[in-house]
Amino acid sequence: MSHLAKQALFIAFEGTDGAGKSTVARATYDKIYESHSKLKYIDKNRPPVSLGYTEFHMSRIREILWDYPDDAPLDQLGDRHWISLIAAWFQATDYAAIRPLMDSGVSCIADGWYYKYLARFLLKDAGLAEEALAIFSTIRKPDAVIFLDVDPVLAAQRKGSFRLSESGAYDGGNENRLKSFIDYQNRVRSSYERCGLANWVRIDTTDLSEAAVLDRAVSAVHNILRGT
Repeated sequence: MSHLAKQALFIAFEGTDGAGKSTVARATYDKIYESHSKLKYIDKNRPPVSLGYTEFHMSRIREILWDYPDDAPLDQLGDRHWISLIAAWFQATDYAAIRPLMDSGVSCIADGWYYKYLARFLLKDAGLAEEALAIFSTIRKPDAVIFLDVDPVLAAQRKGSFRLSESGAYDGGNENRLKSFIDYQNRVRSSYERCGLANWVRIDTTDLSEAAVLDRAVSAVHNILRGT
């Protein structure tokens, strides 16, 4: 492997729903790209893959995973189906988008990775949680993770509306979607401890302005890229 390829890093932003991952990750990339030209932004839902069959194939999976009606009865297919399908998405994203970039010496900043989904599955029964840990452990791990920590009450105010999956409807949520969102996101937040949170860069965004969050994110990514 060339010296350039060894320097390529994969950095992922993480956080519960409403933490601002996509907004902050994109803004961070836009600021850092000026001084780090060998850098690529990865939209986890629309990764930069080659046109043709790969794009066609992944667009079909994308529709199933994220473009469904809010009232879709996802539970009819069972948790193991969704664990496998989500893992397949990230495996394909790594193989078709991230790996080629890193092999050519380009570092990647992603607006999320698989941890949010793993954190949700860890709330299931113990057996299913262990299966999820085993399956997701085969996916590439980022070289560094930046966790945007936010009070779910504040996240709820930012979002305003919530999908059933964000409110824990498939995990014991109730009809009060706002309350369910806050309760569920608190539970998901606790699951991140089992995903490696202690080793991540944590930014508590609750009492910070958007500009302050961005400044801290930019500083964190600069430090990671410099190896400090």
